Amino acid sequence: MSLRLWLLGEGIAGSPSPAMQDAALAAAGIEGGYELRECTRDGLAAALAALRRGEAQGANVTTPHKHAAASACDRLEGDARRLGAVNTLIVEGGDLVGVNTDARGLELALAEEGIAPLAGPAVVLGAGGAAAAAVLGLLRVGSASVTIAARRSDRAAALAARFDARVGALALDDPGIAGRLGAAALVLNATPAGLPALPVDPDRLGAAAVVVDLRYRPRPVDLVAATRASGRQAVDGTSMLLHQGMLAFERWTQRRPPLEAARRALLAALGDPG
Repeated sequence: MSLRLWLLGEGIAGSPSPAMQDAALAAAGIEGGYELRECTRDGLAAALAALRRGEAQGANVTTPHKHAAASACDRLEGDARRLGAVNTLIVEGGDLVGVNTDARGLELALAEEGIAPLAGPAVVLGAGGAAAAAVLGLLRVGSASVTIAARRSDRAAALAARFDARVGALALDDPGIAGRLGAAALVLNATPAGLPALPVDPDRLGAAAVVVDLRYRPRPVDLVAATRASGRQAVDGTSMLLHQGMLAFERWTQRRPPLEAARRALLAALGDPG
């Protein structure tokens, strides 16, 4: 049987995920394909119903559907239960199983970039689904504390309350944020792509701070370029995109993912010869 996979989300026309996943399928000798399925909030229910009917065997889920898709699942596994959000769906006997590979994808990306394990404090910019997965991943790789900093202090506080005492919250305009940024070993940007390209000034960071921006296009993203220009280490979200995608591939296929074939295709899709 040909394996049919979808990406459900809004504004996904430029996603490099089809190139990455199709390359992985081909390298693994699996017949099938990965398709973009533009899906509004109102259209999500119809897309999930089509999955249940077997029109595809699995899907990735991206903004803004991760929480709504989780609520519609028949079963949530692991991190998806912890976060109340999914980025991967598997169809099993007409049931939808929800998985979240974002936190683990971040852990693998940080290790690959030589950033993990961590010991010092971290700051996460943003309070949405990507930020939640980032907090979980950072705690698991050893961050001593995580401060969630967002434009809306209530959203930051609500997200922090879902974790233990190592996680705190501040508004981005709070005077106390300067001290947190200056002391941070790592600053991770999980704000949406439409927000300002420089959510923080790299010169406000400690000299040894590392910046991770989960955004991956344009390459290099402005925050990454500005941080590198300041003499600090910075990475974009390409490695995390690769690893979370290959964790989803493994769950769909029960095969070891062909990581390097997928990496080459992803970099080519992003205009980077690697």
